[in-house]
Amino acid sequence: MNFIFVSPHFPENYWNFCSQLKKNGVNVLGIGDAAYQSLRYELRQALTEYYRVDSMEDYDQMYRAVAYFAFKYGKIDWLESNNEHWLEQDARLRTDFHITSGFSEEELALLVKKSGMKPFYEKAGLKSAPWCMADTLEHALSFAQSVGYPVVVKPDRGVGAKDTWKLCSPQEIEVFFFTKPNKTFVMEKFVDGEICSYDAILNAKGEPLFESGNITPISIMDAVNQNDTVSFYITKELSEDVRQAGRRCVDAFGVKGRFIHFEFFRLRSDQEGIGTAGQIVG
Repeated sequence: MNFIFVSPHFPENYWNFCSQLKKNGVNVLGIGDAAYQSLRYELRQALTEYYRVDSMEDYDQMYRAVAYFAFKYGKIDWLESNNEHWLEQDARLRTDFHITSGFSEEELALLVKKSGMKPFYEKAGLKSAPWCMADTLEHALSFAQSVGYPVVVKPDRGVGAKDTWKLCSPQEIEVFFFTKPNKTFVMEKFVDGEICSYDAILNAKGEPLFESGNITPISIMDAVNQNDTVSFYITKELSEDVRQAGRRCVDAFGVKGRFIHFEFFRLRSDQEGIGTAGQIVG
């Protein structure tokens, strides 16, 4: 089996994936922008070959690297980075080289946008905060008036809480539209909840081999905008409502043979149930 690991040197602990793949008889091939001699010894031992590119942002260089490995070692069975930043490039390379072990470019296009994920969560039977595309000031003001303040705006395609704000009045919405970055945003009704995750390792049939989760008491949005401390803790035992919500999402998204991370919120006060927040990473 030929496995191309993109950016095996960063984050630093990713060498463990390569080491364990080799121990299981996999031919591990690395692509990265770091000099070979700068790689830690354990990673160099795990890689059959390493292809250095000047820039991992340059798709032509990445394409040539995969083409070289395919020519030298034959069919590429897997290509992964395990890094959200490279998800779309990973999918493009899989599509171009007919690697079917992960999401193709077309499949991923539905999953990296918050607006695209909503129907999958609905299919999983989960509640979702009322939302709209924040495409015009008039549309946003009308939506906020219908659901009540505060509302949250976030990039339709984004990572973490970058460019995410809680708006509490029509005046703040107007300021947002006059100052917002040039990207597509969604707007949601603000829901007060505790973030809880479902993390699992899935086999080739989409069945969980290992399940875990964590709780984030303070939202990433509040931590970023209020310059607060981010904290979370791993749950000793995964609660049954999170477990069932996670498994239903696995089925709805059709995820198989990989690590997955779903985020939900458990509503506070007089609100009840589990809803969706954040996005799938895997």
